[in-house]
This record gives sequence, structure tokens and C-alpha cells, in this order.
Amino acid sequence: MKRAHAVSRNAIKTIFLISFVALCATSVFGDFLWFKIRNPHSDVAHLLDRRLADEEKALVDITMAFYAVKYGYAKDGSPLKDAHKKMSDEEYKNAVSQAAKVCNSDAAKGFHRMGKAGEKLLKAIIQTIEDAAKATGEWIEKKSDEFDKKK
Repeated sequence: MKRAHAVSRNAIKTIFLISFVALCATSVFGDFLWFKIRNPHSDVAHLLDRRLADEEKALVDITMAFYAVKYGYAKDGSPLKDAHKKMSDEEYKNAVSQAAKVCNSDAAKGFHRMGKAGEKLLKAIIQTIEDAAKATGEWIEKKSDEFDKKK
């Protein structure tokens, strides 16, 4: 009887020790990982709160490839599908949010169905929207400065 009690006590101690080591390792190394686990499909799905259809996954791939080229990650000859791993956190967050917007667009889905010509048109629209947003921001700054000068 005494032996059975000792075995169960050792098992409990072992379980607690393993749990403690796992908890400590997670808290110590959680923020200092040398690699980033990024999955644009799941990140976009998380933003949209739904599963992505195959067509939407293709749109995410197109958008991520567009931003990889835009941010200059295609210059070294690496494949565009892995470029999101090299992006800074801000670049990646921007690319994923834009991909989510593209996935919500019925027009973008229609362009994707058109094939290669639609893909080019989709990239042109993404660039135009981004240029318009940048121009709007510059216009606001300019008008704000003009207003400040009048005062």
C-alpha cells in the first residue's frame, strides 16, 4: 500500500515539473523567437471572421505578391510566395489588411475570374487606390499647412 502511494506521488511531481518547465519556456522564449509564423491566408480569414474560398485565397496571393514587388522583395530573385516572411511587421500588416479589402470586393472577384487580363487590371486598381489614398493624405497636409499659415 505504501509503494502505490509513493508511485502516484512521484507521477504527480513529474507532471507538475513538466508543466512548470513548459510554462517557463513559453514565457521566456515567447517574444524572442527568431522566426515569425506568418500565414496570409489565415490572417486574412481572421480579419474577415470567415473561411476563405479558393478564389479568395488566390486574391490574397495576388495581393501579397503585389506588395512584395512594391516593397522591393522581388529584387533578390527569391520567390514572391515567400516574400511575406521578409516584410517588416508594418508592411505585412498593411499587405494583409489590403488583401482583406480585396477579398471583400465583388469587383475584384470578377476581375480574378477574367484570368490574366483581370489580374493585371486588379493590380492596377490596387495601385490606383493606394495612390489616391496617398494623394488625399498629401492634400490634407497641404491644406492644413495653408490654413495654419493664414492664422
